[in-house]
Amino acid sequence: MNIAHIIETGLIILAAFLVGAIVGYVIRCMFFRPQKSAVTAKTSANIAAKAPATPKPASKPEPAPQAQKPAAEKPAPKPAPAKKATPNADADGKPIPLSGPRDGKKDDLKRIKGIGPKIETTLNELGIYHFDQIAGWSSKTVGWINSFLSFKGRIQREKWISQAKALASGKETKFSKRVDSGKVPSSKK
Repeated sequence: MNIAHIIETGLIILAAFLVGAIVGYVIRCMFFRPQKSAVTAKTSANIAAKAPATPKPASKPEPAPQAQKPAAEKPAPKPAPAKKATPNADADGKPIPLSGPRDGKKDDLKRIKGIGPKIETTLNELGIYHFDQIAGWSSKTVGWINSFLSFKGRIQREKWISQAKALASGKETKFSKRVDSGKVPSSKK
């Protein structure tokens, strides 16, 4: 085989690949619609099916109007709407960072078993400074953090969230007591 033949064969293979990619893309666009539009169409059909028919005329006469209530009676006040929790992660599970510790003072995250100085620094760089932030992590956030730290399952194994919940509420854990007494070398300041 000479070099011209090798180049010609390579160009033919490249052209075949490009044609195949284009044909595959066109087929995908024609036959495989995004699931969202299918769900939307299905939901629209369900809403239309559940729409009430034209109202029936009332067969009973309307009751006579009652006397007005005395002005002294006031309707009960409406309860205040429940406050929605501020989301602590985006749709992908990545924690929403704080720009800095609240009131300029961060929690000692090393009081959580499994968090040493290096991981604490990494969490701080992600904008995580407080126990209540960790206590509020969803399973999606745990997955994101595990992936980011390259420690698959570590958060669950070492129960970071339950420790953070206890510490955020002012309680102590066995590990945090050991840290406070100086018995954990990696947590010394």
